Amino acid sequence: MGSENKKNTKITPPQNFDELIANLNFIVGKSLTELAEFAKIPVPIDTLHGKGFTGELIEKCLGASAANQSIPDFPELGLELKSIPVDDNLCPLESTFLCYAPLTGIRHYSFESSPLYSKITRVLFVLIRASRELDFSQRVVLGYFFYTPSEDELNTVRNDFNELYELVKTGNVEKINARIGQIIQMRPKGASGKVLTECIGPNGEIIRTRPRGFYMRRAFTQKLIQQNLSVE
Repeated sequence: MGSENKKNTKITPPQNFDELIANLNFIVGKSLTELAEFAKIPVPIDTLHGKGFTGELIEKCLGASAANQSIPDFPELGLELKSIPVDDNLCPLESTFLCYAPLTGIRHYSFESSPLYSKITRVLFVLIRASRELDFSQRVVLGYFFYTPSEDELNTVRNDFNELYELVKTGNVEKINARIGQIIQMRPKGASGKVLTECIGPNGEIIRTRPRGFYMRRAFTQKLIQQNLSVE
């Protein structure tokens, strides 16, 4: 679909991969300022005040419809969307947030029944040139690729998940650190340390701790980028 048609087209959730790929090809090469104008979304005053803006903008332009639900961003396609900020060499600038990690009601929790499983089994990565010194007019969509974990990768993620949740279930959530997990980490998630949630304590009591999220290690994301895209 050409840009002239896009200008007059309401952004709706894609019903198939052809529609999604048309949307993807439309955004590649465009700056975030251009895309914000297209999507009719105000641009933050600067990048320091724009946390979350890029991901929300890409979701809007591609027609992602899950919002903040624990389901894939494109429910019709069973596909999760992740916007990855990279430098000019396509090196990711940070680890990739995947989803929140529930800390209560997890006694019979399994990897296959978790939000993480639904978020990682089929992923669309969109790469954004977003070095910290660049403003939104200079931040550009560089490309995209689809990812489905291999059987070995899925087993590794499952093992990471089980190791982390064994610590949560046994009251050792505070012993979890960023070194645990080969592909997936569990780290505090929240705008400030003042936000707390309930969790099992070391003696079986209920304690208050920071919410946690699952993150894909930056080194693993880098490996995926190298396998799927190359610097021209």
